[in-house]
Amino acid sequence: MLQQFVIPPIIAEKCNFEGSFSSSNYAVLLYILTRENFNLFGQKTAMTFFDNFQSLRLIAAHRGFRAHHPENTLSAFKASVGRCHFIELDIQMSKDFVPVVFHDPSLERTSNAEEICKQLGLHSLHVSDWTLSQLKKLDIGSWFVDTDPFGTIIRNETSAEQLMKEMPQAVMTLEELLLHPALRKMPINIEIKDHRGKEQNKKVTECVLGVILRTNSAGRVLISSFNHDYLVIAKNCAPTISTAALQHRSHPKNLVDYLKSLGVAAYHPADEIADAALIKKLRAAGLGINVYTVNSAKRQQELFAMGATAVFTDFPILP
Repeated sequence: MLQQFVIPPIIAEKCNFEGSFSSSNYAVLLYILTRENFNLFGQKTAMTFFDNFQSLRLIAAHRGFRAHHPENTLSAFKASVGRCHFIELDIQMSKDFVPVVFHDPSLERTSNAEEICKQLGLHSLHVSDWTLSQLKKLDIGSWFVDTDPFGTIIRNETSAEQLMKEMPQAVMTLEELLLHPALRKMPINIEIKDHRGKEQNKKVTECVLGVILRTNSAGRVLISSFNHDYLVIAKNCAPTISTAALQHRSHPKNLVDYLKSLGVAAYHPADEIADAALIKKLRAAGLGINVYTVNSAKRQQELFAMGATAVFTDFPILP
C-alpha cells in the first residue's frame, strides 16, 4: 500500500507540490524535506547529532550496556541511560522490510530462533528471512543469562535472578526504540549492517531514513556503516542527518579526502588501527573520530588525550 505524506506548505511552495506525496517517490521527499530542514510533520529540524553535546569526550554504550544486559535489547538500552552520552545500536532488515534492532545477520547466537523456527515451519535463521511478526515471537534475552558472555554474572557484577525478571526480551523495531519514552531524549548512533547480496540491500538506507524522519529524530541520530555506499545514499537523500564511516583492519587510501567525499561528520575506526597521528590528522580536518570497542578505562583516557571525540564501550560509565 502506498503511504501519503502531507507536504509542509513552505516546501510545497518552493517545489511546486500540491496536496500530498506518495511513497513511490519517497526518496525524493526525504531529500527535499531534510535539505530544507523539515521533518514529515512540517516541523523545522536544524539540529545535528553533535549539537547534542557540550563537549567531545563522549562515552557511547555499545549495543547498550551489553556487559550487564543482553545486547540490543530494551533492557540494555534502559540500563545505559545515565551511564553514557549516546547509545549505539545495530539495524538488520526483516523479510518485510522493517528495520529491526539486531546485530548479527543470523538469529542463532542471541535468540531462541532454533526452537521457534521449527514451530513456525521456517528453515532459515537469517534475520532477513523472518517477517517482523515472526521475529516478535523470539526471546533475545535469556541467552545472556545462560552464557554469561562477559563473566559479569559469575563475578556478581550483575544478578541472574534480576535479569530473569526482565525476560523475555523482544526484538525491537527502530521505530519502537526511537519512540520509547525512556529513550526519547537519548542521542542514538544507528549502525546499518551490510545487506549486500540480500533483497533488502537497495531499500535499507531509505527505510531507516523514513523511520528517522517519521519519528522526528533527525537531530539526535548518527548513521554509521561499514558499507560506505549506504552513507552516500543517506547524504544524497537526507543531507542534514549526520553520518560516520566505520572501518577495521586498515584505512582507505587518502583518508581525509575519501571521508570528505562521503560527506561524513566522523570516522569510526577499530581501536587496533587508531593512534595519535591519525586522530590529529582527522581533527585538523574538522572530522570527529570515535573509536570502538574500548573497554579499558586507561585506554579510553589515552584516546581522549590524543583528541578522540568518543569511545564505544561495553561497560559504559560517565567520568
